[in-house]
Amino acid sequence: MFLWVWVVGWSAFVLPLSIASLRGWAPRRVRSRTTSWGIRVRGVALLVMWLGGLIVPLGRWGGLVGGDAMFLLPVAEAGLLLFAAGLIAGSQLGDRFRRSAASAQARDQGIGVEP
Repeated sequence: MFLWVWVVGWSAFVLPLSIASLRGWAPRRVRSRTTSWGIRVRGVALLVMWLGGLIVPLGRWGGLVGGDAMFLLPVAEAGLLLFAAGLIAGSQLGDRFRRSAASAQARDQGIGVEP
C-alpha cells in the first residue's frame, strides 16, 4: 500500500514541476534571477529526481527483493538524486558566474559609475 501512495504522491508532486520547468515556466522571482537554460536544466534535474524516487518501488514491484537488490536499489536511487543535485548546483554556479561577468563588464565600460 505504501508503495502505491509513494508513487502517486511523488509523481503528483514532482512530475508537474519538472514538466513546467522544461517548458520554461517559473515564478517571476526565479525568472529574474536565472536564465532560461538554467530553468530548463533544473527541469531535467527534477525529472532525474522523479526517476530516482521511483527506483526502489519499481524494483520491488519487479521482484527484486534479494539482499543484493536491496543494497543496489538505494545506491542507484542515491546516485540519481546526487546527479540531480549536481545539475542544480551547476546551473546555479553558471548563473552566478554569468552575473559576476556581467557586473565586471559593466564596471569596465563605466556603466553605472558616477563621476
